[in-house]
Amino acid sequence: MFGLFGTKNPYEQPARQLYASAFNHTRMPCFYQEYAVPDTLDGRFDLLLLHLFLIINRMQGEGRKGAQLGQAMFDVAFADVDQGLRENGIGDMGLPKHMRRMMLAFNGRMHSYAEAVESSELDKTLARNLYGTLENPRADVLSRMSAYVTETMAWLGKQQSERIFEGQIEFIEPQEAKKYGT
Repeated sequence: MFGLFGTKNPYEQPARQLYASAFNHTRMPCFYQEYAVPDTLDGRFDLLLLHLFLIINRMQGEGRKGAQLGQAMFDVAFADVDQGLRENGIGDMGLPKHMRRMMLAFNGRMHSYAEAVESSELDKTLARNLYGTLENPRADVLSRMSAYVTETMAWLGKQQSERIFEGQIEFIEPQEAKKYGT
């Protein structure tokens, strides 16, 4: 009955689909084997945040609709994070602390990646964030991941906004990054 008075977010379902696409894409073994992303909870989370950034960055020029879709993706992502933490045994008392830390990480990564793209310091930002748990990430790995991010941004830029608003997005395959160019 109370659902009659609330308005449903028109971007919730597309946001779920976009989140699922990013989530599934980040589970590709080559990210952990060839791109040396740490195969840990933190490494997988940071790789997911990087892909969410790529989607949100793509939608930046879409005005209010793009912002609403980005917010819906944030909401979907953190509903999933909440569920995942609960499934991993984090109880009601510890959950707010973990959620706060992860939300701050999300916000920090979004700003860091946006600044890095503008200032051409993507390698340093990836080293600090995506590879932050490694003492000395390899320069060749940083360069390859930076190229992947740059090429993925160019690839996403070619995709129709309408399809993205419908929840349809395609990421490039990491091994295939060079064939798309920038």
